[in-house]
Amino acid sequence: MIAFKPMLGRFARRYLFADAAPLSPLERRRSALATLLGVLIFEGALFVLPVSADARRLLAPLGASSVILFALPHSPLAQPWSLVGGLMLPALVGFACGRWVPVGYLAVGLAIAISVWLMARLRCIHPPGGAMAIVMATAAAQGLDAATSLAAAGCNVVAILIAATAVNNLIPGRRYPLCSPALAEPETPRRSPAGVQHPDLAAALAEIDTYLDVGEDDLAQVFQRAARHAFHRHVLLDCGDIMEPVPVRAEFATELNEAWRLMNRHNLSALPVVDRAQRVIGLLRLEDFLRHVEPDRTQRIGDNVRRLLRPTPGTHADKPEVVGQIMQTPREGLKSVTTDDGIAVAADLLGHGGQRAVPVTDPTGRLAGIVTPATMTAVLFQHEALDYVRGEAR
Repeated sequence: MIAFKPMLGRFARRYLFADAAPLSPLERRRSALATLLGVLIFEGALFVLPVSADARRLLAPLGASSVILFALPHSPLAQPWSLVGGLMLPALVGFACGRWVPVGYLAVGLAIAISVWLMARLRCIHPPGGAMAIVMATAAAQGLDAATSLAAAGCNVVAILIAATAVNNLIPGRRYPLCSPALAEPETPRRSPAGVQHPDLAAALAEIDTYLDVGEDDLAQVFQRAARHAFHRHVLLDCGDIMEPVPVRAEFATELNEAWRLMNRHNLSALPVVDRAQRVIGLLRLEDFLRHVEPDRTQRIGDNVRRLLRPTPGTHADKPEVVGQIMQTPREGLKSVTTDDGIAVAADLLGHGGQRAVPVTDPTGRLAGIVTPATMTAVLFQHEALDYVRGEAR
C-alpha cells in the first residue's frame, strides 16, 4: 500500500493534472472580482434590453462563457468573434436538429458535432457552444418558438459582450477585445532574440495541426521573455561587470560645439548627460545633432552642421545652443540600469528598447559607467568562446 501511493501520485501528475501555468494570487482576485462585476453587468444589460420577457431569460451556457471571458480574457476563445459565432451558430444548428431530427439523443449528438465542425471551420471555437447546441435542441424538441429561443440566445450574447468589454478594460493589465491596431503600411516583421519571426511561429503552429489556446502575439511574447530569462541564467554577469568607464560626460548647459568635440575626441557614439550630483538626466547621441540640422539646398551639409555647432552671438537664438535642448531624456524613453542589474536587462534595452547606449548607475543613483552594443557583443562572443573551450575540454 505504501509503495502504491507514490505510483498513484506519479500517475495523477502525468495523466490527470494539466501542466498549466498557475495564476498568481493577484490575478486570481482580479478574475474573481471581474466575474462578479461582469455577471452583474450582464444580468443588468439582459434586463433592460427592449425585447420580450421570454427573450431576456438567462441561458446556462453563458455561465461557462463567463469563466472564459473574465478569467481568460486574452484567450482566442474569449474574443468577440469566438463568442458571437461560437454561441449563435450552435444555437441555430441545435434548434434545427431538435426540430428536424426525431430521435432526441441523435439530435443532440448531431447538433454538437456540426457545431464543432462549423466553429473550427469559421475559426470561432467557443467551448460553451456545445452547451448552447444542447439547450436549443432541447427547446426545439419541446416545441418552443424559434424566434423567441434564438432571440434569447442573441440577447445573452449581446449582454455578455457588453459586460466583458466594460469590465476587462477597467482592470490594469487587461484589454478587450485583444486586437492589433490598424496599420497604414505593412508591418516590419518583429524579430525575437533568437531570430525567430512571426511567420516562423505561424508555420510551427500549422505543423502542430491542433488547436492551441494561445494567440500568436502571446506566443511570441512568451518566447521572448523565456529567451531573456535563459540568457540571464546562462550569462551570470551584472551590468557593473561589463560596463565601460565614462571618460567624459556633459551637463545640461554644455555647449553643442564642446559636446561635439568631446564625442569626436573620445570616439563616442553616445555621451551621458548628468546634473551637478552626477545623476543621469539624458543621453546625447550623434543623431540628436542631425535631427536639428535644417536642410538647405544652397549650402553643403557640413556648412549646416557647423552652423548648428557655432554659438549664436547675443541673447536670442533660432536654434538649439546647449546639450539639454537636443538630448534624449527619460520622458522620451531613455532608461538606465544599475550595477546590480543582470546584463539581460541592458541587452533588452539595446535590442527591443532601441537605445544606442545604456547608462549604468551605482546604488546611490550616480553615473558609474555605460553599456554599448559593442560592449555587449564582445561579452557574448567571449562567453560563446569560453563555452566552446569547456566543451572541447570535456
